Amino acid sequence: MFNSFKNQRNDVPAIIAHSTKVTGDIVCEGELQLDGTVHGNLDIEKLIIGNKGLVQGNIQANELTILGKVEGNIQAKQVTLLPSAQVFGNIEHETLTIEAGAHVDGKLTHRNERANNVTAIDSSGDQTINN
Repeated sequence: MFNSFKNQRNDVPAIIAHSTKVTGDIVCEGELQLDGTVHGNLDIEKLIIGNKGLVQGNIQANELTILGKVEGNIQAKQVTLLPSAQVFGNIEHETLTIEAGAHVDGKLTHRNERANNVTAIDSSGDQTINN
């Protein structure tokens, strides 16, 4: 009976409500819905920052959706910035979606694990065609 809760722990996101302020780092292996304020770094599997959510610190996540405000650097596999998003910091990503209206003040860097395996193409135009 109690073991069934272990299998369901990632199905229900943790929630930081609008009226809640957290000072310190947060580590979460599941999903977090942030509607309040966090002064600290976050290391989270899946993070949703609501319209009134504020993070003052760096974020590391697998999936990140922002409707609120981030003041810090972001490293995430998948980043989605919705129209109300405000990011003041650099974003390192594999997949990035920015909807019209979102604000980013920082550097966007696409990280690609295959970058070391890229072969340069000779574009000098010195190609020979044998007929």
